[in-house]
Amino acid sequence: MTPFTTTWALYLVLLLLALVGLWAGLRRRGVRTQRLTLFAIALANWGISTWFTFDRIASGRFPDFVLSRNWPLHFCTLATILLVPAMLATRQWWAHPLQSLLFFPGALAGFLALASPGADYMGTHVWSMGSLFYVVHGLNAVIPFAFASLGLYRPRWRDAALSLVWFTILALAVLGVTVFARAFVDPKANYMYFFDPEGAGILDVLWNAIHVPMLYELPLLPILYPVLLLMVAIQRGFERIGLAAGRRRGGDAGADAGAGLGDAPVAA
Repeated sequence: MTPFTTTWALYLVLLLLALVGLWAGLRRRGVRTQRLTLFAIALANWGISTWFTFDRIASGRFPDFVLSRNWPLHFCTLATILLVPAMLATRQWWAHPLQSLLFFPGALAGFLALASPGADYMGTHVWSMGSLFYVVHGLNAVIPFAFASLGLYRPRWRDAALSLVWFTILALAVLGVTVFARAFVDPKANYMYFFDPEGAGILDVLWNAIHVPMLYELPLLPILYPVLLLMVAIQRGFERIGLAAGRRRGGDAGADAGAGLGDAPVAA
């Protein structure tokens, strides 16, 4: 698959339909059913990611894709893993911060990966193992939005900024592990692309402009913040559409639609 082709565009449409289908199929179900369904999808996505990673390492066709450089520390991989507990988290102190991290930077990173994958993921046949890259990153975007559309997490305007705080804390932790790995395991370890953008879209642009490891990524925070605010606006727009559709169907339907689109407690 190659970005910005007909096949790629159809895949994005399929992801959108999957999101709408999840909302339509789960909105009248109980909260437990909603959470367990999304948990199962997140768990399957983690399984696909793990299968894809180890298959790629074992194939021998990608000499730079080795275990020492593929610990589960790239942000998209971390998002894939963290989606599993996030689907079941309710009122734990870490639930809302985790869900904010996954709805904002997590979902956005998944979408950006679809638009600017590495060279090894472009031009592959749609039914090849390489296409699982697109499946995993696509679900990284779909699952958090489905979670929010069902009212299990309601993004607040301030969460856009707070998610960047949680992301920065996570990045600093990963940086420490990356420095350790480069010193003692593999000098080419490059988690979260601190030392080289490796062809990753906007990071290439920043690298060419700044060309200082780690520091070149700092402009991402102010650049992405307006996009995160737009994500809140889009989600709130979908809420209003759902509520309006519910009111047209009548009182009971309107109540159901409202309950499915954001009336859950903010901490959920």
